[in-house]
Amino acid sequence: MHNKSTPVKLAILKSGLAIFGLCSLGIGIAAAGPMYVESVPAPISKVMPELQKALGQHHFKVVLHLNILKMIKAKQHVLHIPNLNKPGFSDVQSIVFCNPFFFNQLLNAHWKSAAACPLTLTVYGRGEKSYIVYPERVAITGSTPAINVAQKIDKAVIGALTSVPGAQPMR
Repeated sequence: MHNKSTPVKLAILKSGLAIFGLCSLGIGIAAAGPMYVESVPAPISKVMPELQKALGQHHFKVVLHLNILKMIKAKQHVLHIPNLNKPGFSDVQSIVFCNPFFFNQLLNAHWKSAAACPLTLTVYGRGEKSYIVYPERVAITGSTPAINVAQKIDKAVIGALTSVPGAQPMR
């Protein structure tokens, strides 16, 4: 006898695995090295449109926008993640973005370093304050021939982030 809830359970499992995979990607990149962090005295709902606009003005194309915390909370009844969101963020969203010229430069300089693309960043919101975290790509390329390209990428991304109204680098 076939259980009618099996396709639903499979869909939930696949969604959970996708969320886990995306979070693991972020954790893997985060573990790779330094983070550039900015604080913005505005709620995430105001920061995200300004951030996407800034990236566009600096020749980056946003290809994916994920509301990570919302997605995980929606599946929490199935996932049962212990201590979910212990820091108490009201919202956590990620952006995946790229610039095909930078990707090509990485590919040509050291093809393995092209794995530094696509670019990612995560925005953490807590009330009227948001934090933008960008894993710097120089940590990924290391001392390969692509280090100069990674430095250009980081400079361009940080330039975009500093143009977000109210953004201040955190040290």
